Amino acid sequence: MLIISHHTGESYGLLGPQLAATFITSYLKVPTKVIGVGRIFDREALMQFIKDHYEGKDRIVGFSYLCGRSELLGLLDALKAIGFRVILGGPQADRDYIGEPEKGLFHHRIKGLVDKVDLCFSGPIETLEEKVFWEGQGLFRYPWTKKPYLQVDWHNLYFFSDRLYKLEVKTAQVLRGIGCPYAARTKKVLIDPPTALKQVGPIEVETKGCSFCDVAWDKGFCGYISDQDVLEQIAALPEENGRKIPFELIDEYPLGFLPKLLYLCASEGIRLQQVNLVLRADDLLLHHGELKAALKEAEALGTRIMLSSIGFESFSDRILRNLNKGITVRENLEAIRTIRALKREFPQTLLYRRDEGAFHGFIHPTPWDDPETDFELQRAIGAYGLFEDILPYHSTPLIVHHASALADWLRQIEEVHGIYFNRGLTWIEWWDWKASPKATCP
Repeated sequence: MLIISHHTGESYGLLGPQLAATFITSYLKVPTKVIGVGRIFDREALMQFIKDHYEGKDRIVGFSYLCGRSELLGLLDALKAIGFRVILGGPQADRDYIGEPEKGLFHHRIKGLVDKVDLCFSGPIETLEEKVFWEGQGLFRYPWTKKPYLQVDWHNLYFFSDRLYKLEVKTAQVLRGIGCPYAARTKKVLIDPPTALKQVGPIEVETKGCSFCDVAWDKGFCGYISDQDVLEQIAALPEENGRKIPFELIDEYPLGFLPKLLYLCASEGIRLQQVNLVLRADDLLLHHGELKAALKEAEALGTRIMLSSIGFESFSDRILRNLNKGITVRENLEAIRTIRALKREFPQTLLYRRDEGAFHGFIHPTPWDDPETDFELQRAIGAYGLFEDILPYHSTPLIVHHASALADWLRQIEEVHGIYFNRGLTWIEWWDWKASPKATCP
């Protein structure tokens, strides 16, 4: 079996597809490979490879992490048309399968993949039963637990552009937190109207965590797995020059655990090359003492700590509030001052700069941009020299996935004010709108 996923071609392994392939191979006894497909690829060559690969085998193919790519959906359609059984899994698989609410009433809304996918599976891979794998039809959704299946074959990743390449994974992922603690509570927030639609007025939406985050809305926060399970994942990673390859610790608030992680690994004789952290900015304010202690220990062990992505997202308080980040510009800047001070103290051990490979969150443009927010951004960027080390070379436009709280905000605008927002494959284009009837009944 093949599991087909979006991939950049870099030597980076995503935990989800690799877990799924390992489980299906080991427990369902169906040898499985993960095939990453770049944005530019030879479709005819890929189709021929797939046909050759499945010669004499059961025609069952998996898709994970479509990343909103129409060409991957086209590939899915083509395989379905020639008799493949299609399974969809991965982030937001269930929401993308179902489509948007009221899609029958509002014909422009995302219809979902019900007619394109045989089995949509959402949840921990160990809940996938053999009968469901072979015969299940429709959506099968299971809750997350704190004891998931975590055995991974990291030597099972390939990449296709014009032909198939074997990818050596040099950076992996290790799970600790399931979901995001900031998304543990549901709350109601007021979202300002888009700048271009001032007549709309603020709209109340319900959200878990950041208003743009579809993953948090899906999972919320399910807790942490055990320290032993974290350690076993690290112990199973490939090695390079006697040290474990770099890995991203999946945990939105990792700093409080970092000193313990280094201690546990050292106690077991596990030598680490580099730990990559993707974290919220407020973790730096809450646990900067633990980060400093961890850096001292890491320096002694010859291990690097990389703050690979910090979710600053904006330096405008109004935009941060509409994104429901739960943090202010002042706190974002204080976090940056903290990092820079630690970098001066641990120049070789702490990595955080753009030119060291970090890519920090900076969302721009947004629906709320106006001269006031632009002034706020430029003031912070200039006064604190953010282009020197923090801001990425290119900002990320606000993407509103149809399963996020901001999607509910846009749908309310449509329903109440007769506004039509254009749709992409899995997202709502807040920048492309026109007046329309409130609803078009079938």
